[in-house]
Amino acid sequence: MRIIRIGAIALAISLGATVALAQTAPEAKTASVPKGKIAMINSVAFQEQVDEFREAIAGVRRKMEPRAKELQSQAEKIDALNNTLRTQRQILSATRLAEMTETLNQLSREYQRKAEDFQRTMQQEQNAAFDPIASKIGRFAAEYSAKRGIVLLVDLGSGLQSGALIWHDPRVDVTRDFIAEYNKANPVPPAAQKQ
Repeated sequence: MRIIRIGAIALAISLGATVALAQTAPEAKTASVPKGKIAMINSVAFQEQVDEFREAIAGVRRKMEPRAKELQSQAEKIDALNNTLRTQRQILSATRLAEMTETLNQLSREYQRKAEDFQRTMQQEQNAAFDPIASKIGRFAAEYSAKRGIVLLVDLGSGLQSGALIWHDPRVDVTRDFIAEYNKANPVPPAAQKQ
């Protein structure tokens, strides 16, 4: 997800800046380093707790539901035919067994293609729905940080996942406050939240 990538980039930049500061010549150390706070945010919580993300997810699900049902129906047909072949193999004629096996293979190939198309379309729909929200969250993070004197905002989720972050003091985690402030600044209409 884009938010996680942003967090990973921010973490890499912060680690690189720390190494660069440690390795620079003495005259470069006289540069003004901003004083401020370091905070962490867990972007993994965004999809469940940011109202715009929840609405976008619900919208993508509603849009993709007919195709998902079609795939489920086809999967059930394949399972039923597979079960019939398995349980009645001994009593079916060789011709009928060959016909049913060919039908099963054809349905399975068709299902595989449709499932791949579904996944590709689902990813495109999610990207189209999530990218604008991720951009807004990125801009909001800059404003949120500036107002609170935060000079480094690290994504806790990607840091832990990548192994780059070993430990953190829970008091620097601003996820709940960030999400509450974001939702307050970017309200989703009540009708949309109930759908």
